[in-house]
Amino acid sequence: MARLNGFSQSFETSLQQRVDPRVVLASRILQMAQHELEQAIDTELIENPALERLEEEHLPIEDAEILRAVAPQELRPGSEDFEFRRSLPQDDDGVNWVDLASSSTTLWDHLRGELTAVLPKHLTALGLYMVECVDARGYFDSTVEEVALATGSSLEEAEFVLGKLRECEPGGVGATSVEDCLLLQLRRADSMERKLARVIIRSHMEDFMTRRTQRICRRYKVLPEVVEAAFREILDLNPYPGETFQAGSVTASIKPPAVVPDLVLERTENGWVIEVKGADPSSLCLSRAYKHRLEELDRLERVPKDERRHISTYVHRAEDFISCVQQRRRTLLRIGEYLVDRQAGFISTGRYQFLQPLTRAQMAGVLGLHESTVSRATMEKFVQIANGEIVPFEVFFKPALRVQKMIEEILATENPRDPLSDERIAEILAERGVVVARRTVNKYRDRTKLLSSRKRRSA
Repeated sequence: MARLNGFSQSFETSLQQRVDPRVVLASRILQMAQHELEQAIDTELIENPALERLEEEHLPIEDAEILRAVAPQELRPGSEDFEFRRSLPQDDDGVNWVDLASSSTTLWDHLRGELTAVLPKHLTALGLYMVECVDARGYFDSTVEEVALATGSSLEEAEFVLGKLRECEPGGVGATSVEDCLLLQLRRADSMERKLARVIIRSHMEDFMTRRTQRICRRYKVLPEVVEAAFREILDLNPYPGETFQAGSVTASIKPPAVVPDLVLERTENGWVIEVKGADPSSLCLSRAYKHRLEELDRLERVPKDERRHISTYVHRAEDFISCVQQRRRTLLRIGEYLVDRQAGFISTGRYQFLQPLTRAQMAGVLGLHESTVSRATMEKFVQIANGEIVPFEVFFKPALRVQKMIEEILATENPRDPLSDERIAEILAERGVVVARRTVNKYRDRTKLLSSRKRRSA
């Protein structure tokens, strides 16, 4: 300390630890779920001119994928499914009680009445034939060429009648695909939202399925609220209009959208396939213009400081962002590989009795990662295992879950007239390699709201 004319001056040296911004960014991106990462990429593409996304040539989206996004309740076993039919109750006397139900107007009766009313008389026979080409879903399952040939009509007449059929109610009748059906229902687009919905179905179905709101906002200069309203218009459409005429149709029962997995573990003839869903980092790249300009500035002796700062800042920011997205994908792949190696029995079958005890710390130690890294990578994310079931990552890190699920399986198959006691359940678990005390069975049963053996007998 120095003292001069009544004033004092002191010098202190201190050490401060600063967190690298790249580490913060990597942790934040690693923790993001699939839809959050897509939103972060869209935001970064807007804010950072040095970052670009390569537009890939996608194969046509299949009807099943569109249904999974628009109406997941439609993906259910059909009446043509052998296992579905086999599971239905069989009457010993051979009576089909559905045949005894009161009849009502069918889809085809409705279409005959509506179509013949708007057709010239000489095209009535052609119209009736075309109605027979509509299946139970309301789809036209033939072609105008086949119909014209079968009825001896001209191609122009067949196309005219098909056009009239596609104007019939319910909207969407006469469609040839799910996408065509949705567009037919929006043919009278009388608002901005419905017009945008038509554009989304035609050109941006993949963006709709992954909820890339920002990309559509940027493309058509509209507010996010308008895009969300267009999404709701699409979700309100009926992909199978013919089912409104079927008894017991589940179209009206709305179910929540299926959970989207972040990691897919699939077993094929060639071995395990591990796929990280969501944004592909290989589609992100540096702007060629920014990259070349930075190289030019590096060769100049006198460099405009403001320009260099601008170019350098955004180029490095883009490089860091791409690197973090790549790191997220590599981490999830390594976690998937570890789970396949450690939990192959459960992943293959979905049977909880094959679920091995595992902690995040154990996984982190084997993979050479920090426990917090594993925690961020698996937090609030989902895995699709080989049997098609989608489970949260939490399943692999809850030791008690295995016992709880096994108890539920045991109680599901017990004789309701002779319920199993907690002691007997503990014995069955021991026979299956899981040793727990009777009081542990009681605790897990109580936690899952399962009744005692005495109450289950009375119930």
